[in-house]
Amino acid sequence: MTKIAFWITAGPDQADKALSGLRLAQRLRANRAQDTRVYLFGPGVALGESSIPAVVAVLEDLRKSEVPVQACPANVEQMGLDEKVITGRGIELEPAGNVMIELVESGYQIVGV
Repeated sequence: MTKIAFWITAGPDQADKALSGLRLAQRLRANRAQDTRVYLFGPGVALGESSIPAVVAVLEDLRKSEVPVQACPANVEQMGLDEKVITGRGIELEPAGNVMIELVESGYQIVGV
C-alpha cells in the first residue's frame, strides 16, 4: 500500500486545480485502498469554507471514504475564516509544522497541488 499526502495550496480561485488533487486522493482510497491524506494550507484552507458545489461534494466524499483532511489553524485565523464551518465539514485543524513532520516521519510521499 502506498502512502500519499496531498498538500493543497490552491484556493477557491483555483478550484479546478484543487479539485484534481482532492478527487484523486478520494479515488485512490475508495477504488484502490491506498493510504491517502489531505492537508489544506495557505489559500487552500479557504476550500473548507467554500460554497462551490463541486468542492462541497468532494469534501463530503473524502469524509465518506475516510480520507483524513486537515487544515492549518493559523491560516484559518489569518484569513478570518469560520472555524466552525470548516470543522463541521470534518476537517481537523492541526499546525502545518506538526503535520509535515508526521507525514515525513511516517513515510508519506507528499504531492503539492
